[in-house]
Amino acid sequence: MAPLRDDLTNVRARPAPLRQRAAQRIAGLIRVGTLLFTCIALVDAQAQVSAHAGEVATPHGRIHYEVLGAGPPILLIAGGPGSSHTSLRPEFDRLAASHTVVYFDNIGRGRSSAQLPVGVRHSPERDVQDVESLRVALGFERIALLGHSYGGYPALLYAARYPERLSHLVISSSGHGAVAWQRNIDNVNRFIQNQFPETWARIESMRATGVRSCAEEYQELYGHGISSLYWRNQAARKMRKLFSDAPGDQHRMSVYCEIIGDDPEWRVGGAMASMDARPLLAKTRVPSLITAGRFDPVSPPAVAYEIRDAFPLGVAHVSIFEESSHRPWAEEPEAYFEQLKRFLQRGVP
Repeated sequence: MAPLRDDLTNVRARPAPLRQRAAQRIAGLIRVGTLLFTCIALVDAQAQVSAHAGEVATPHGRIHYEVLGAGPPILLIAGGPGSSHTSLRPEFDRLAASHTVVYFDNIGRGRSSAQLPVGVRHSPERDVQDVESLRVALGFERIALLGHSYGGYPALLYAARYPERLSHLVISSSGHGAVAWQRNIDNVNRFIQNQFPETWARIESMRATGVRSCAEEYQELYGHGISSLYWRNQAARKMRKLFSDAPGDQHRMSVYCEIIGDDPEWRVGGAMASMDARPLLAKTRVPSLITAGRFDPVSPPAVAYEIRDAFPLGVAHVSIFEESSHRPWAEEPEAYFEQLKRFLQRGVP
């Protein structure tokens, strides 16, 4: 006889009554409709917001930036590592109603310089320099800083190094260093192994021949298995369109592999292998908001609380979004941006 907990699991898995299934379907359609309305509103709002773009010259290369709106400045660091600022648009454009929103591409990504000088390597620490160079060039005394996914890693390092230059810090679906990134890798591999065993078998065969996860064929196979992990609402995933499909705005695998290592879907290496922001945050007193989606295995809620606990008591706050995975700002935009608005106004969520 199966254990009781397995019996309970089986009961939960049985088909719901017709009325219940109909109610669930209606609720799902309402959520999709809300997201569609939000996207339309964002496009309309975007057309009404003043914008300009420019470049900042630095010793390491050119930094491309785009500015929307007016008000207290907030800089946004994209994820990846290797993604461009367009991965955050258009959702964060709504902040332009009350803030000067500064999107930018770290060097090696998007529309910034494609290469670093000889002898300079990509790393979270080096990406911090781009943020400071941009702040100085744009003449901001203090900024709010938001880092999404990988972007949260250099954002934490920036806060530890330049706390006097920050009014607010937002760490969105992110981690604190090598330990958190390895947890991300292990969670994703466990998901593929359990949910896509046929894909996992092909990965194991590929690895047996010496192919590692920076290889194009490995990434293609791997990406097919994990695409659904980043979204709780699969209808929202299918509905969201790329802000830009220009070749220059696509993810840079070379940057990813330099920062995470030559086998990034198996073991943390590269520049990330030595990173741990937590000891650096012990004396960092910047009002901080740490956000996570309840169903995000990439940057799970447990890691959000670990980041909070690295700050002095009462400095950082955690907000968990109950119907989201890795992108609460796309899956629960109204709740996410209302929380963010309150935090940027008052310093607490």
